[in-house]
Amino acid sequence: MMTKTPATTHREAAHRTPHSGAGAENTANAAPRAPARAKDTEQTALTHRDRWSGLLDRLAGELTPPTVWADRPASLREISRYARHGAWTTETGAWRTAGVWWCRLVAIPVSTLAYYTAWIAQRPSRTVVVTVLYVVAAHTTPGRVLLPWPAWLP
Repeated sequence: MMTKTPATTHREAAHRTPHSGAGAENTANAAPRAPARAKDTEQTALTHRDRWSGLLDRLAGELTPPTVWADRPASLREISRYARHGAWTTETGAWRTAGVWWCRLVAIPVSTLAYYTAWIAQRPSRTVVVTVLYVVAAHTTPGRVLLPWPAWLP
């Protein structure tokens, strides 16, 4: 059995009547039109609200930092794959090309440096070994030129 959706009649229309001097909200038959008026207002408001909500949700998603306590960071392969095939823009075009080049020139080098720095800092033994190697290398002839070393240290 098919159920019929009730049709909105002329009386229930949300628009003001042209022959009435008063607003449709104040006339004798205003009560039957109230649901249609509310429905029309809700649909219009939701449409504008949905647009802003969608934009704000997308912006919040882009700017929300990762939860570093529980989640692992993306691997360099995942970062590269996202730049080349992610759903953040169309498959081709200027934005995709710019994103791929940003990934190659900025995201991958900075992420590599940050990942290795975090790896070294996670264990005292790694930090000691890297510090000793740095000190030894800084006192060699090429190290004096390439590695910064404070003048007040021997």
